[in-house]
Amino acid sequence: MDPSKDNSPKHGPPLGAILPPSLSGARDKYEKARSVSHELQNAFDDLSRKVEPEINPGEERQEPDAKSGLELASLGVELALKKKEEILLERQVIIEERDANLIGPHMATKRLRASDHRYVSAGDELWKQQQKKTRFDDPGVVRLLDPRGGSTSACLLALYKKCDGLKKTKKRPSAFRSDTLTYYAGKGSNFNEESGIVWCHVTGKWWAANLIKAAYIVPFFLDSDDIGEMLFGSRAPSLRRAGNALLLFSKIEKWFDTYHLVIVPVDSTETPITRWKVDIISPNIRNSPYSSDDRGQDLDGKELQFQNNNRPVSRFMYFHFIMALVRIKDVKRQGWQDVWARYYQQRPFPTPGNYLRRSMLLALATHYGTADMEVVASWITDHGFDSPLMLTDEESTEAARRVHAAVNKAIARAETGPKDGSDDEEEDRVKENEM
Repeated sequence: MDPSKDNSPKHGPPLGAILPPSLSGARDKYEKARSVSHELQNAFDDLSRKVEPEINPGEERQEPDAKSGLELASLGVELALKKKEEILLERQVIIEERDANLIGPHMATKRLRASDHRYVSAGDELWKQQQKKTRFDDPGVVRLLDPRGGSTSACLLALYKKCDGLKKTKKRPSAFRSDTLTYYAGKGSNFNEESGIVWCHVTGKWWAANLIKAAYIVPFFLDSDDIGEMLFGSRAPSLRRAGNALLLFSKIEKWFDTYHLVIVPVDSTETPITRWKVDIISPNIRNSPYSSDDRGQDLDGKELQFQNNNRPVSRFMYFHFIMALVRIKDVKRQGWQDVWARYYQQRPFPTPGNYLRRSMLLALATHYGTADMEVVASWITDHGFDSPLMLTDEESTEAARRVHAAVNKAIARAETGPKDGSDDEEEDRVKENEM
């Protein structure tokens, strides 16, 4: 981590503009935090040169003594926490500038996305420094590196010992589209990908195969079985299977992936859940067309139509719902308060329900700072569960960071397409036709 390299966005009002008091206050807080971060960075760099001096390429680095190592790691933790605080304050400045019409929505989204990346990086550095601090603080502890062992040790170290998996490109299972079509009986008669038709759950219609996507409900993770257990428990189905998908028209899939709409139960008392409907939670798409004859507003309240008795996994649908609420709050999307209030008064999912681990629910909801804790507490009480897998606060925070990073990556992919130009579904279709 090198916060001395200023990656923060530059922002300034037009000449003669009068700043709203809330924006002035947000900028003052941000500049103060930035100044403190700079001082901490200088102190950290100075101490690093003493504790971990530069060595020649052929030399072996000596392990620092426990006292010096602990001091450096503790300062590293303090610095990473301050950097996270600074970035959160920067995000508030961006939102205030957007609301004051000093920057446009597109520029605000671009800056918020850049701050997302730096916030994730600061969290990565925090995790590394916390691990170092733990090692120097109690070097005699032998950690069991087994996330299923019921230990309160640093089990995430085992999950991510291959490095941060989010930095690598991980392709989805090659048969995911084919498996999803089979699971939902989504193929038309005499099906082939070149000229066949595929069912869309939301529109309740058959469309040309190339217009329908096998949309992930929970973004695909490296080590998905492990992260899946941390989120959903050991008995939840694999994230790699078709229960973690819906068949969606391409434009609707984009809205689903970017949290402009959610899919919730029709009947909040039905268990197991067999009927699902669309709720539009973003006014931005109501007048946007998704086909030549249909607009987003036509989907609001529309019940999904299935061709057989198979349904998506309810825990995965709940995850998407919660992440949508967290997301629209974090970016202060227009009308987010009304959406939160509506779902607090009218719980769409059956209660009680064991959908997500309680510690993970809390960590996901508070990733970008304080949320409406009354609402979050209701989620935890109504839809959270505890299990023998116990996570420390640090572990839950780190897992939430990685989940948010994967969600951000999935949103960026939905909005701009794969950076490498690849199309996973196109590869799936080619492979299926070759079989």
